[in-house]
Amino acid sequence: MVLMGKTHHGSGRVQTTARELGRWLGVAASSVDHDVLPALVAAKAVTTEVVTAASGRVEGVSCRVEPVWEVRGDYGAPLALTKAEFAVLLGLLEALFAPGWAGVETPAGLLAARDGKGAATDRLALLLLVLHAREDGTVPLVGGTVKEGRGRCAATLAKLLGCSVSGASKVLMRLRRWRVVETPSRRTGSGMRGKQLLLVPAVAAASKGGPVGAGPRAGLPAAQDGPVSAVPAASPGCTACAAAAESAAEDDEASPLAGEGWSQQSFEDLLGERPDAASGDLEAGEAGPDAKAAGQHAVSETVEGLRGEISERPDAASLHAVHAGVADVEEEGAGDRCFSGSAVGGGGTRRERVRVREDAAGASSPAQGGAAGGPLRGEKPVQIGSSRGEFGKARRVFGPAASVPVELGEALAPVACLWSQLGRSSTRRWLAGLVRAEVGRLRGLVGPELAQGVLADRLERRLDAQGTRPVGDLVGWLVKRGLPQRPGCWSAVCDEGLRMDTRGACESCQVLVGDRRALRQRVADQVLDERLSGRLVLAEREVGREVERRLQEAVRQELVRKAAARKRASAEQVVRKASYELKRQALAEAEQARAAAPCADCGLPDAAGLCLRCTEQRGVEMALRDAVRYALVLRFDPGDVTGTRALWQDCEQATRAVLAERLDQLREQGHDEAAVAFTGRRLIEDLRDRRRRAALVRLGQHEEAEHAARMAAAAARRKQRQPHTVEARDAVRAAGEAARGRVAERWLGELLAQLRVTYSLGKAAPVVRTGSHQVLPASAVPPLPQDAGGAVRELVNA
Repeated sequence: MVLMGKTHHGSGRVQTTARELGRWLGVAASSVDHDVLPALVAAKAVTTEVVTAASGRVEGVSCRVEPVWEVRGDYGAPLALTKAEFAVLLGLLEALFAPGWAGVETPAGLLAARDGKGAATDRLALLLLVLHAREDGTVPLVGGTVKEGRGRCAATLAKLLGCSVSGASKVLMRLRRWRVVETPSRRTGSGMRGKQLLLVPAVAAASKGGPVGAGPRAGLPAAQDGPVSAVPAASPGCTACAAAAESAAEDDEASPLAGEGWSQQSFEDLLGERPDAASGDLEAGEAGPDAKAAGQHAVSETVEGLRGEISERPDAASLHAVHAGVADVEEEGAGDRCFSGSAVGGGGTRRERVRVREDAAGASSPAQGGAAGGPLRGEKPVQIGSSRGEFGKARRVFGPAASVPVELGEALAPVACLWSQLGRSSTRRWLAGLVRAEVGRLRGLVGPELAQGVLADRLERRLDAQGTRPVGDLVGWLVKRGLPQRPGCWSAVCDEGLRMDTRGACESCQVLVGDRRALRQRVADQVLDERLSGRLVLAEREVGREVERRLQEAVRQELVRKAAARKRASAEQVVRKASYELKRQALAEAEQARAAAPCADCGLPDAAGLCLRCTEQRGVEMALRDAVRYALVLRFDPGDVTGTRALWQDCEQATRAVLAERLDQLREQGHDEAAVAFTGRRLIEDLRDRRRRAALVRLGQHEEAEHAARMAAAAARRKQRQPHTVEARDAVRAAGEAARGRVAERWLGELLAQLRVTYSLGKAAPVVRTGSHQVLPASAVPPLPQDAGGAVRELVNA
């Protein structure tokens, strides 16, 4: 709420620091860094960006409240606040718990000095109470039963916070201790205390424009003008209602105020929940005269000044019914019975002002529902029967009517009024399963967001097609008429000539309709031409019959043609399946033959052409050649073919000797040949990779590679908006290393190609001096010395 109130209307962001936000919340800066912001970011409620100065010093964090940002421009969304609404919200937060600033003369809020454990929860509770308070400062109390020993004020606060009544009691006690919330009692006519009120004195004082006695602030932002719901007073002449009011005086308000959004539910459920709030909400209050249970506090001195401003609300006023007109017949009026007529008296057996022959033998009483004129003089008979017979009677006696499943509410909205006809819960579950299956099928055709709407439109069309005929059996109607799709063409999204994805007319159906109309027109034109040319002699009345006969013949021929095409397609499908089966058999036989083939190197049977040992041996040979190439790529002379060949052979022999020595050690340890071959391949591949990395490192130190790395780093640095951050420096370094690696890879490929050509040539070919002598002059190898074998062995061992 603080971040949303401080959000800039144009940019949608607010720049703050952990220390400043902690002052608003009443917690330390470390709590904001470790508890508040990480939780909001993890819940994707707030996105943050670190704000740094040009020197790289961190100045704060820029926050954006995602729910507010996502509904920008959506003028129907509750969180799409205007600039004025942002200002009013910030003013309210400043009046409640702003820390206060001396430079701009902003006084501190009501709970500015509240800090420590539970401070954030107290601020949230006060904000919710202020938002739900009336103009006189009172907060509407929730209805329902409250467990013995718990106050209704604490239960109301628990409803607002979403915590248990026990936790709300402690929060309410702390708010009373800070004198920002009062719980006075109403004064009855006898002078005794009545029901308690939940009062925010600051709201009452702000609505009157006077000073606020419960806090340092002089007032809150003025509430918008609006109608104030007036509670009608009880009728002084109604003794029955007065007695009902006295009997209900021990309870709280029986129903919430209209428009407040409260629900009548028991608080027994709330007693079993834990408070969803910050740590410390359930801490034990300090012992003292103020530490009483929530809802049991006496009238404080602050409320005494506002005593005259709290309007008296009679306990039974909201329950008082509107009376019918009182009949003045022989002094038999409403009296003390709250009815406009009396069924007894000396006027005979008939009531006054009733229909003739009411006391006949066959007359039905109002309780039987037989009076055509409705209830008599305010009597409200209980209608036992209904238009649906005994089924409705059973539904009123044994429980409320069944409603459609919540997850299928949109799809079954057209038949929601008929769903109550389903008496058995098993039938409802089975039918709901069919609806879910159809919704799931539609999700694959039109998408998850349109599936239920498409089904609702289908049911609406089918109900409209019923006309005045009612749906007697909902199960049969849904299974046979409502749920099945009726495509009019080949399209999978067609339903009765309408596309389910676009809700428009189906183009394929229109094409089919156009083809049929064209066929009819073509047949009619053909008959008319033959009649006009004299080839067909028909009377005027026989032309239509001839057109219909020829049209039926054309349709019959088209059906025969389509049947032949379907038969031909079926035969082709059988042939394709047979050919696929033959191909599968051939592939299976080839696979079996390949698996049974012996090893090409050692002749081992059933080795699929090459056994594991020979496969590893071939891998060793390939890796050994690559390892020799990488060892000589920076040391050979492109112009000396003989020296290059000698250097290659010496390096290869030395590498094989080192590898054979390692493999002999493995054999002495008891490993089989397959394991030895596998280990040998891993060793030689590891040697190959190390030599390749060493060659790339040396090539990356060349001047051209250094220049490419500097250019790439400079380009990456120019793209960074904040080049002094750690992430920016890492990105610049990565770009430079990537450019260096690309140049080294290119040079390595060229040198390997030259080495391959030099080794394969029988005589020296004219070579352009663009090889290792220009790339790495220090790495150029002179003619082999006398002890070439020892040098190569030293290189291999390294």
